[in-house]
Amino acid sequence: MNLVDIHAHLDHTKFSKDLDKVIERARKSGLKTIITSGVNSTTNRIILKIQEKYPDIVKISFGIYPLDALAKELEIGEASGFARQDENRNNERGRELDGFVRDIEQFDLDSELKFIQNNKDKCIAIGECGLDYNWTQEEKIKQEQKKIFQKIINLAIKLNKPLIVHSRKAEIDALDMLEKSNYKKVVLHCFSGRTSLIKKGVDLGYYFSIPPIITRLQHFQLLATIVPLSQLLTETDAPYLSPVQGERNTPANVKVTIKEIAKIKNLPEKKVAEAIWQNYKKLFEK
Repeated sequence: MNLVDIHAHLDHTKFSKDLDKVIERARKSGLKTIITSGVNSTTNRIILKIQEKYPDIVKISFGIYPLDALAKELEIGEASGFARQDENRNNERGRELDGFVRDIEQFDLDSELKFIQNNKDKCIAIGECGLDYNWTQEEKIKQEQKKIFQKIINLAIKLNKPLIVHSRKAEIDALDMLEKSNYKKVVLHCFSGRTSLIKKGVDLGYYFSIPPIITRLQHFQLLATIVPLSQLLTETDAPYLSPVQGERNTPANVKVTIKEIAKIKNLPEKKVAEAIWQNYKKLFEK
């Protein structure tokens, strides 16, 4: 089977000691492509080096995470403190989807957009990017996030690159902006919106990427039920969203997601894997 992980964070410190082994396990599991995504200026440059080291399997997506883009406005120390408090939640979905466990970074947005444009031939997509209302409901911050996201949407359209979109607790606004842009090369990464929003994304022609935590979270099982196979992709968000609580997630776990989707769709795993591979090629390689 040809497997693809359209969203991982191979630059994460949890891979710093054994990335060679992680990549080798991915190859043996059938992974043909891993898209590792940046979130800010520093990580966008690190992933370039990772791609250079593993050119046969790693592709990159330059990202501007909404919180990093507003680091100054959010105050770095305070936002990081929220993250550590959030780790202590008892609710599993809160821990897995809302936990933000790294420091956000200040950088100049326009300079980073220029960097992405100058290096457009080295990336396969733009993201992750989008909106995140989890940490603050302040209207001013929401509006600033929208302005930034619109700039990124405009750049993706200009470069004709797919967008990998993060929309935590901001699904309505994210879909509204994407719909108004009339851009169709969109992946809704780890989408947590309600059923009506999932159906809206399907109707708009967007793709949905499903992580291995589908085995533990009913929401992603529902998403896999609603979304046609022709609009599904696989991701890991590694090292996050593991199929086993407390374990580091890795790209090799894509096969876990394939197995679960096959069970939900009542289809052979090979057929599901091939359909998702073709979805990937249609979106990212044309």
